[in-house]
Amino acid sequence: MQTILILALDGVMDSGLSITLDTLKAGCTFLAGAGRKDKIRIVTAGYKKCIKTGAGLRLTADMTFKEVIASRSKPNWIVLPGAGLTSDKEITARLAKKDAIEAMRLLQACGKAQSKISAACSSVFLLAESGMLSGCAATTTWWLSQIFRTRYPDIRLDESRMLVRDGQFLTAGSAFAQLDLALAIVADTMGASIAHLCSRYLLIDQRTSQARYMIQTHMQHMDQTVLAAERWIDAHLSVPISVTALSSELAMSGRTLARRIQLATGVSPVKFIQRRKLMHAVHLIETTALSIDAIAEKIGYQDGTALRKLVKREFGTTPGGLR
Repeated sequence: MQTILILALDGVMDSGLSITLDTLKAGCTFLAGAGRKDKIRIVTAGYKKCIKTGAGLRLTADMTFKEVIASRSKPNWIVLPGAGLTSDKEITARLAKKDAIEAMRLLQACGKAQSKISAACSSVFLLAESGMLSGCAATTTWWLSQIFRTRYPDIRLDESRMLVRDGQFLTAGSAFAQLDLALAIVADTMGASIAHLCSRYLLIDQRTSQARYMIQTHMQHMDQTVLAAERWIDAHLSVPISVTALSSELAMSGRTLARRIQLATGVSPVKFIQRRKLMHAVHLIETTALSIDAIAEKIGYQDGTALRKLVKREFGTTPGGLR
């Protein structure tokens, strides 16, 4: 018997909770239809038995957090659906509530028992706050990435990724990456063939990256030097840009610029320039009929070959797949 435990805190995103339950239950249906004898137990848990979702619906949980902690048998998987938090102030307030503190105690207890733990969107903050992600790689919703990086500098954040696995932890990006997370858990507990059936019947496409969805003006950092760097890159997209030229324009050493960019965005200056150009390229790919060679020229590449390779590496698809 494998147990998948879904932790539902008050205010949980209805979509994240529903996506998780629907995907897991679909997997169980396909598992039975295939004649498999595997036993999968799906359990919901809340701080109290009655949970109020973000949309105001009422859910009666199967167990309380205290009951889970007291139980001798620990779940194989724990799932933390997204919480719909949008700012540092909201995150701070949410992490201070009793149900969040008790949820962290539960995660720590189950983590010691080697339960696998997953979290999506802003709920990755709760997992990070528990201290369990220290030194690990993770992702979270891309537009809260700078807040996350400031709070937890010892976690290796890659906000461009849809899913990141590190040991017993699985983290997912923005809200609907919950779908990718649930499918990964189906694959782990029920097998790749069942996960494939789920993806086909539920029409889940492959989305390995959330980088294409990043809106450069929405990145939440306030470093004036980095903002100035962004503006200068945007104004010179059609020509090759070196780190030396950028640091010279900003009247600082390359080392200082690298430190400021790394602190604000988590990437090197070369990657920073590259991503800035790539986001403009993706915008043109999605909104115009320009050829890939023509778009490459507009962002300072000699031809479309390098752009095609970059799109494939970052998004796992071809430029044509973005149209």
